Amino acid sequence: MRAIALSLAIALLCTAVRADTHTDVMHVFGGMASALSSGNPDQFMDAFDRNMPDYERIKDEVIQLVAQGQITTIAQPTKDEGDNKRRSVDLDWSLDIPSADAGQPPAHRRETVHCRLERLNRHWRIVALDPISFFAPQNFNQK
Repeated sequence: MRAIALSLAIALLCTAVRADTHTDVMHVFGGMASALSSGNPDQFMDAFDRNMPDYERIKDEVIQLVAQGQITTIAQPTKDEGDNKRRSVDLDWSLDIPSADAGQPPAHRRETVHCRLERLNRHWRIVALDPISFFAPQNFNQK
């Protein structure tokens, strides 16, 4: 009986840790979406490990993206797997980017964004993102 109670307590603790981990990771993406909508590329980049490949490219492109105007963004998780040190998250992410021509509707971009996160110094940081080009500025000269 004591072993069953101990097993149940461990199972409940593990469930609580997973729930807290999921919530913490989702706060990372909520902060990113909020940063894009408020035009704050530095806050957006806080979610990334500065040592990840393409960090500077993402930063430069996000700066150019938010310079195009008020971004509307929604990110919905479709997959969240891993443990309390490493996570793999897929998001159904959409962006509406204002057109350079005020009479035109915003450009709409929607894609599944794959992220790998690691807990670094007690904070979740993105260590890999695909596709990196998702956060590039809209090129309104292309047809």
